[in-house]
Amino acid sequence: MRSTRIRPQQGAAVVMALFIVVLCTLAVSPLIWNLFATAKTISVAAARDQADAVSRSGVDWARVILREDARVSTTDTLTEPWAVPLAESRINEGLMRKEENATDSDDREVVLTGRIEDAQGRFNLRNLGADNPRQQVWLAGFTKLSDLLSVPADQRNLLVQTLSTMFMPKLVNPEEQGIDPNAPRIEPALRWEEFQGKYGITEETWNQLRPYVAILPKASAVNANTASAEVLYAVVEEMSFSDAQRLLAQRERVTFRNVADIRAALNANVTINNDLITVSSNYFLVEGTAQVEEALIRTRALLERRDQRVYVMWRQ
Repeated sequence: MRSTRIRPQQGAAVVMALFIVVLCTLAVSPLIWNLFATAKTISVAAARDQADAVSRSGVDWARVILREDARVSTTDTLTEPWAVPLAESRINEGLMRKEENATDSDDREVVLTGRIEDAQGRFNLRNLGADNPRQQVWLAGFTKLSDLLSVPADQRNLLVQTLSTMFMPKLVNPEEQGIDPNAPRIEPALRWEEFQGKYGITEETWNQLRPYVAILPKASAVNANTASAEVLYAVVEEMSFSDAQRLLAQRERVTFRNVADIRAALNANVTINNDLITVSSNYFLVEGTAQVEEALIRTRALLERRDQRVYVMWRQ
């Protein structure tokens, strides 16, 4: 038999070839990883853009619902379609691009959830502005709400002063009123979130008030059909908290079509101020999440319904 022994020159060539392969692998590996990371980044960015588009579609969905509600009803209650939350809904078909068939889009997980809340079911802090002729009436209501929630008096007063300064009346000649036109002014807030950690408001106070307050573009009454017992208690002067709870129980059985219906459901000694209570709303908060694969977008928006149309006041 002929021997198959490898000559020293051949062995050296094999080792050199293996060495070159290892070097090439080490040199190419970072490039491959960079290509993979770049592709992943592009994919995540595209998914995030799609999630943002879906969230905007959710706001548009809310606008359609509210516009149709205004067309068929003059009151706003928690039994209407707008008050029903949108459960987790998969809408893959809605994101198909041009020349893309259903099979191609099935791998893309798209989920939308959301809900609409009547913003006038909350206490509108905009009512505490110095430009509101009814400021003192609303201040009495805010004091009741703060006491009920155990908000410290110094925090309440600080918040009232801040809001009063934020929303000052527009003066034609401020110098004649003894006001320095060049003095620094507090920028008006659009959302309660802007008070978190600012103006001396503590985190505890901010959290105590958060479920019950909102800041709307202008002064507005509280909708008795959607407000919580806490807010109703605050805006009806002679009402006790137990009265407010009973009113909510009555509301579950019979919708309040006008202020007279509310009066009929209360004790005779309780007086309702028509400037503070209503049964319809113009402002609504929309909250939702849109998820496309790994990208998750949370959206919050304030909508104003006016003249049979619905406008986006802000979106975040």
